[in-house]
Amino acid sequence: MRITMLTFGTRGDVQPLVALGRTLRGRGHDVRIGTAPSFRGLVEDAGLDFRAVEPPPGMREDLFSQPGMNAAIRKGPSFVRTVRSVQPPTDDEVVAMFEGMRAASADADLVVTAPLTHIAGFTDPDRPWCSVSWIPMTATRDFPAYQAKPRPWGGGYNRLTHRFFDTFQWTSMCWMANKYVERVGGAALKGTSRFGEIGRDRPLLYPFSDVVVPRPADWPDQAHITGYWFHDREWWNPPADLADFVAQAPPVLLTLGSTWPVHDADRTVDWAVDAARGAGRPLVVVGGNDRELPDDVFRATEVDYAWLMPRCAAVVHHGGCGTAGSALRAGIPQVTVPAVFDNPFWARRMHGLGVGPAPLPLHRLTRDGLVAAVAESVADDRMRERSAALGEAMAGETGLATAADVVEKYLASTGTAA
Repeated sequence: MRITMLTFGTRGDVQPLVALGRTLRGRGHDVRIGTAPSFRGLVEDAGLDFRAVEPPPGMREDLFSQPGMNAAIRKGPSFVRTVRSVQPPTDDEVVAMFEGMRAASADADLVVTAPLTHIAGFTDPDRPWCSVSWIPMTATRDFPAYQAKPRPWGGGYNRLTHRFFDTFQWTSMCWMANKYVERVGGAALKGTSRFGEIGRDRPLLYPFSDVVVPRPADWPDQAHITGYWFHDREWWNPPADLADFVAQAPPVLLTLGSTWPVHDADRTVDWAVDAARGAGRPLVVVGGNDRELPDDVFRATEVDYAWLMPRCAAVVHHGGCGTAGSALRAGIPQVTVPAVFDNPFWARRMHGLGVGPAPLPLHRLTRDGLVAAVAESVADDRMRERSAALGEAMAGETGLATAADVVEKYLASTGTAA
């Protein structure tokens, strides 16, 4: 079967679909990924068909390079304030994006949408489609929407937050979709949010573990927590100098992913150096500025977490779903510095699971706070034991195979599977 996956955003928004695409290709499906041109190498290196789709500025991999957005994030992780700070796309940019998605999936038997492309499914309702989300988006009484602060006000408050942010996102995305459907003579999307339909009348795949987010009893049957989708690159080998550096002593790892531009990068690295030294450890930095660093610090531009993390004493990261999952699998403590979007949600979960100290929100990050958190993560025996135990608990999960099973079952139910 021909399957097209549509996604925009940072590497963390593309890599899970690459991992799923490899699994589906291994089962004989023709898989293509429609995304921004900068991810061609990531997609093609995995042996998948790449289709270029140009997203508007607010959906590109460099979205954190927008000064207005960064200024909003540095005030705190307000979802609404951050979204409103994004440079609005032009009508032509919006139409070009939807035309690109339509072209990328023109002959597909199934389209798989992601958080920034869910709306595309509603513009082409006659084609079978399902969705993935690395952010819990299905309404529940168990916890609030990821954009909201937890409050001790019970299930009614939690469901209300889901309804509010669901409506906010539907309204934000509908106006773009309608620019396109009006051009092609389609029916405009309007009324109340339909995002809640995903997971009820079509599968919604969550690529994280139910060890991390236990499945709420009030979720619909088609909302599936599959386990993490790790993109293990068997062909990746560490540079010799990195392997030698790590072999000397388990380091602290600093990796902030797409949120590096929001930081004062040099200052954050300096604080991390102090924190690693305070814990008696060297430091590995992934990303950040290319600058001269002391001998007990190694900077890499790109690594395979499956190789590096098990060799580390602890990791400092931004609270991304995939990064947190990789640290859990490696069984190492985590210090989180959440910035925005889903970062606070995953940071709270890591602390709640006992695998990391209390989160250090970016807008309140200090040198002393980071030094103390890293020292705790390295020295706390219970935290290390809890991290190792959760890693063992996840070892038997088959996230990618489970997700592929759901996709194939849905394909069969639509009558399009061979």
